[in-house]
Amino acid sequence: MLKKIVLGIVALLVLTIAGTLGWMSIPFAYQHEATAAALVSTDQVRVTQGDFISFEPAHSVPGKGILFYPGGKTSPETFAPLMRRFAGQGYLAVIVPMPFNTAFLGIGKADEVIAAYPAIRHWVIAGHSLGGVAAAEYVKTADPSRVEGLLLLASYPGSDISQLGIAVKSISGSKDSQSTPQKINDNKAKLPAATEYVVIENANHWQFGSFAAELSTEQGLISPAGQAEQVFNQSLAFLQRLP
Repeated sequence: MLKKIVLGIVALLVLTIAGTLGWMSIPFAYQHEATAAALVSTDQVRVTQGDFISFEPAHSVPGKGILFYPGGKTSPETFAPLMRRFAGQGYLAVIVPMPFNTAFLGIGKADEVIAAYPAIRHWVIAGHSLGGVAAAEYVKTADPSRVEGLLLLASYPGSDISQLGIAVKSISGSKDSQSTPQKINDNKAKLPAATEYVVIENANHWQFGSFAAELSTEQGLISPAGQAEQVFNQSLAFLQRLP
């Protein structure tokens, strides 16, 4: 009898895990036309799709890079328009696809990116939403001589990294109903004291990337293009101030 109960519990756990992973694998809707255009190589930016999605400046050899962890249930292509813009400014930009669209199953994948691009000596790791949580976990074991910055987009750490000697910037939205201003504020103690905080007025969770417009249900939002421009400019400023 006890054996049957144990087997039943195990079977239930397996089904629950399988169901959760299946649900996570189905990404949030995103703008296919805009993301497809961002994935095309030009005479200015080379795009490579394999284990990662990489954007490289076509006429220079970058020494600095930014790698990106998408959030939960998020197709990596969703952030292609944003990440492509960094290559246009002379940086290597890499989006890291995650197993089952779940960054917690690939926290250490940044190591694979860094190993694949040994010429890049200075890295910033960035993440949106749950991708930012995973990125914050990664920097706890990262080589500080290589990974010099953590960029959180609509995100906050799940554990205390306040004692790490890493530059951190948090960019959030005043109308984000997922990573709310209250949640950002409540988790400030987990970040280094020198963390830079930027709150974009009337910005929400979804307009950080090229998610489908129907996901943005808040009233009085900044335009998607306006939010995207502020996110990029603030992110670029963070990269530019690091060595």
